[in-house]
Amino acid sequence: MRRTHFATVIVTAALAVSATSVFARDDGPRFAQDRLDAIVAQHQEASRHIAQTPSQEKRAQHKTQQGAS
Repeated sequence: MRRTHFATVIVTAALAVSATSVFARDDGPRFAQDRLDAIVAQHQEASRHIAQTPSQEKRAQHKTQQGAS
């Protein structure tokens, strides 16, 4: 009985270790660089959008002020 329990524990542990290695993601530095490039591009797009918004608001406000005068 004790030997069967020990064997079951060993087999279960071996399966758990092998399953983790199967599902482990090892894309390496190329994946990391691609991800970083995507994040930088997204940040640049957001920065452009943020920089563009105030100038559009100023133009709209200026047109409103000219229309009211």
